[in-house]
Amino acid sequence: VSGRLRGAEVLIRWRKPDGSTVSPAAFIPLAESSGIILDMTRALMRRVCKEIGPAFDARPHLKICFNLAARHFQDDGIVRDIRAIFGNGPVRLSQVVLELTERQPLENLAETRQLIATLQELGVRMAIDDVGTGHSGLSHILKLGVDIIKIDKMFIDAIGIDRSSTAIIETLVDLAHNMRMDIVAEGVETFEQVVCLRDRGIRAAQGFVFAPALPGSSFLQLIE
Repeated sequence: VSGRLRGAEVLIRWRKPDGSTVSPAAFIPLAESSGIILDMTRALMRRVCKEIGPAFDARPHLKICFNLAARHFQDDGIVRDIRAIFGNGPVRLSQVVLELTERQPLENLAETRQLIATLQELGVRMAIDDVGTGHSGLSHILKLGVDIIKIDKMFIDAIGIDRSSTAIIETLVDLAHNMRMDIVAEGVETFEQVVCLRDRGIRAAQGFVFAPALPGSSFLQLIE
């Protein structure tokens, strides 16, 4: 954790006409269960590509991360979408990271692994989000062949409070190192957490200690 900006994770917010904001927890589960999440993700990728394209084209080291749900892995539609949106655009395929969330259990592990491999062949990197809290646990990490594991905020919050959480973090760091995967800490909010994570070999983190969730225009200012 050097302070160098490495990219951003794309989040969606529902802003109502009166200016109030609806929490994602209020609509994302329904979007996933209904299948609307597929159209939402596609539209979000196109909008992000348009907004940050020039800035990312000039900075090939930056990454942009999108969350995917189990619903995205029921067919090869996500492969077609990624190829169409990022195949010839200013945001390179090599700049895209796709994060598999585990709010819904994966229906077919073998098919999901094949789709992940196909996406990786395009140059996209794959991550498992919220590691340690989802449906699958470490067995999925081993079987899916992802590139990055992301430590859930729950374990970061417990640093200095719960010794078992620190032990879990150290175990995940060892696992990532042995499997040649990158590791990212989520929900980092204090400098003390940054120091603890850095001392344990974690070199990438995200959270409010670095920046709050920002609209696209503000993120572009941060890049500059």
